[in-house]
Amino acid sequence: MNDATARNRFAGIAIPPERVVGRRMHIFSNTIQGSFYKRTEQPFGISLSEWRVLRGIIFEPGRSQVEVAAAEALNVMNVSRAVAGLRRKGLAEVETDPDDGRRSLLFPTGLAEDLALDMLERERVMYEHVYSCLDEAELRELDELLARVNRFVATTELPAPPEASRDWSAIFRDA
Repeated sequence: MNDATARNRFAGIAIPPERVVGRRMHIFSNTIQGSFYKRTEQPFGISLSEWRVLRGIIFEPGRSQVEVAAAEALNVMNVSRAVAGLRRKGLAEVETDPDDGRRSLLFPTGLAEDLALDMLERERVMYEHVYSCLDEAELRELDELLARVNRFVATTELPAPPEASRDWSAIFRDA
C-alpha cells in the first residue's frame, strides 16, 4: 500500500480532542526526557529514573520503593534498578523500617543533597523557559488541569480496550 492509499483509508477518521491532547502530552514528555539526557544525564552521569527516585526521597526522606513508584508513576522494577544505581553512586542509603522489618526506607546521602541542588536549579531554568510562553494564570490553570487528570487516572480503573479486529500477536508470532 502506498502513501496515497494509506491517507485515503484514514481520511474519514476524525481524531478526537482527547487523542490530540494525549499526543501533545506525550510529545512534551519525550521532548523533556530527551533534553534531560543531553543536558543532564550525559554530563552528570545520573539517569532520569535515578533522578526521579532521588528527587522523591530528597523531598520525602524515608519513603519505600513502592511509595516512590506510586508518587512518581514509575514501575517498581524501574525504581528498584534506579535505587541500585543510586546506592552504587553513593547517593542513597537504605534502612530497615523500625516498625516493619520487611520494609526498606530510602534516604538521600549528603552527596545526593549537593547533587540535588544543582539538578533542581537546572530543572528550574529549563521549566522557566518552557513555560515562559504562558502567563501566570495560564500556568496555574494548566497545573490544576493536569493535577486533576493525574488524580483521576490514579484513582480510577481504565476501561477495557475494545476487541482487536484480528489476533495480531498470532500474526506477528508467525512472521
